[in-house]
Amino acid sequence: MIRQMSCNEVKALHYELLLKDILASAEKLPPFPDVVWKVMSLLRKTAPVQEIEQVIQYDPVITARVLMLSQSAFYGRKTRVSSLREAIFVLGNQKLMQVVLTSCASRFFQSRPSGSDGDERELWYHSVATAVTGETLARQLKHKKVLTIYTACLLHDIGKTVLNQYAKVYLHLRVTNPKLDGKGLISAERKTLGIDHQELGELIARRWQFPKEVVEAIGHHHNPLAVKHDADLAMLAYIADRIVNDMDKDHAETNPLDPEEDQVFAHWKLDGEDVEKLQNKIIDAMEGIQHFLNH
Repeated sequence: MIRQMSCNEVKALHYELLLKDILASAEKLPPFPDVVWKVMSLLRKTAPVQEIEQVIQYDPVITARVLMLSQSAFYGRKTRVSSLREAIFVLGNQKLMQVVLTSCASRFFQSRPSGSDGDERELWYHSVATAVTGETLARQLKHKKVLTIYTACLLHDIGKTVLNQYAKVYLHLRVTNPKLDGKGLISAERKTLGIDHQELGELIARRWQFPKEVVEAIGHHHNPLAVKHDADLAMLAYIADRIVNDMDKDHAETNPLDPEEDQVFAHWKLDGEDVEKLQNKIIDAMEGIQHFLNH
């Protein structure tokens, strides 16, 4: 005799299957492109430009984006760059790595199988703006790990690229919805989907073999004080994310930023004036990157 499942048992089964499906979707993400690790290795060995060029040129999409970004005011210069080799010279080691990372990351934020193009573009813009903010802030604070902070900020919302389709179906929310603050969105995701975009992003970053501190920053960018050791990256990712969100009118109205009352901002001695100055710098920087973001 087949026993009929209770309503609670059906819900529990559905919940379990949903979580398995989400994790399976994350597993299906392609690995982060090898070109990142190859270029990083060559830069550490101070390899000749020709060797770096040979690695990058085999990926025509990344080559095109390196050329495009190298001409932006933030990453390179405004004058025309006519070749990949010239772009490598113009950028220098750290900026080159940022451009390669950004070029590689773009494929995960764009052309996802579900969700509207507008949501994808908005999430991608937010991710790059957060990375630019993180780097600008790191330089202002004279932090030694500028590139690592840039990387963590760039990928802080990678979990949303997978959760997007589920959030729309089960939460009836866009992943970029301004009505929920970070903690509110995390709570809603966990309650309904069994996992939040922080935790999923942490799993993805670990699978891609990013350094532990980057993985932890992605996994705690809404609650950085939960990181027990070396919380700098998580705190700066949190600050960069909050600053960029505050530049959006809807976010600013529903989730206003008050640096003086925020424990993380206070830790770095950042006040409202500091935030305003940073936001002005980001606006200028993002104008130079806008062309890349639209391609």
